[in-house]
Amino acid sequence: MLQKSFLFNLLVMFGISIALLILFFGSLNWLTNHGRQVTVPNTFGMKMDKAVDILEDMGFRVEVDSTYKAGRKPLEVLFQEPESGMSVKYGRTVFLTINRQTPPSIPMPNLVNMSFRNALLTLHSYYLEVGDTLYRPDVAAGAVLEQRVNGKTIVPGTQVPFGTRIDLVVGEGLSGEIEVPNLVGMTWENTRALLDSLQLTANPIWEGSISDSNTAIVYMQVPESLNELDFKNSILQGDIIDVRLMQNPSPELLAENQPGSKRLTGDTSETTMPVPTSSPAPNPTGMRKTDTAQRMRPLPGTFIHNASANPKTVDPKKKNEVPVNTNAPHTDVNKTPKPKPAETKKPTAPKTDKKPEPFSTDYN
Repeated sequence: MLQKSFLFNLLVMFGISIALLILFFGSLNWLTNHGRQVTVPNTFGMKMDKAVDILEDMGFRVEVDSTYKAGRKPLEVLFQEPESGMSVKYGRTVFLTINRQTPPSIPMPNLVNMSFRNALLTLHSYYLEVGDTLYRPDVAAGAVLEQRVNGKTIVPGTQVPFGTRIDLVVGEGLSGEIEVPNLVGMTWENTRALLDSLQLTANPIWEGSISDSNTAIVYMQVPESLNELDFKNSILQGDIIDVRLMQNPSPELLAENQPGSKRLTGDTSETTMPVPTSSPAPNPTGMRKTDTAQRMRPLPGTFIHNASANPKTVDPKKKNEVPVNTNAPHTDVNKTPKPKPAETKKPTAPKTDKKPEPFSTDYN
């Protein structure tokens, strides 16, 4: 009896297992949507809400991520996976990447003194865009001199949104020669504006206590505008001029540092200070004009002969007499000139057409 019940139970369990296997494999098509394929639509450039509605209506599940790309609209679909046109099973998950509505901020990197190529790589890694590239004469050819946003210089560390366009000012080396301006006596604000207009670079050296840098006065510069012979000095565009500044230098100090020969001779009484609002007028000849009377002034220890200093005495009796030239040849006015003898022509030999005999070299 026990044997019959055991075999019966074993057969029942085996039958149930076979039925479950048949049910499982038979329902796989229904569970996995086998044979039901759907083509993925193109949602690139659509708004997020519209793209999600289209995908869900077609039986897809949707997952959304976000990033930021400059120049694209907020909440715009940037990428999708799988791509449009692919055939996938019904109910497949589609991943969408949309553009952020508010761009994130990032600290501005320091690009100054970098090479132009390294600056481009740095901007790309910081998700920033390259704007206009401006070139300026400078000693550092190919290096970044300034970084600007909307025409204004931006300090490194300032928070800027992703995708901000950064304008770069790059040095292009030295160019043509120009005359060195006289900066002694000018304020730092006017000096900086003048050197920028001449495409020169200023190297300020501050001395003493400075309360306002814009009103500080330049009391010395290297190179100077005039040499010891009062000729204009020249400098290449993009080169550097060292300027020393003080808040309130004395007039004596400004007079002592004026360029030219006056400082060497000690004559600084007539030194004129440059007008702070404008640059000195250029001299086309390249030389400074001097007074003729000053130039003809005799130096100590020299003697200049002047004919008017020793006038000759004239006898009043001989005042109306005509001076006689003793060096002229003497002629007698009463003597009649002798007639010139008639010219006689010399006889000329008659012309002959006979040619001279050739010279013979036969000695036999």
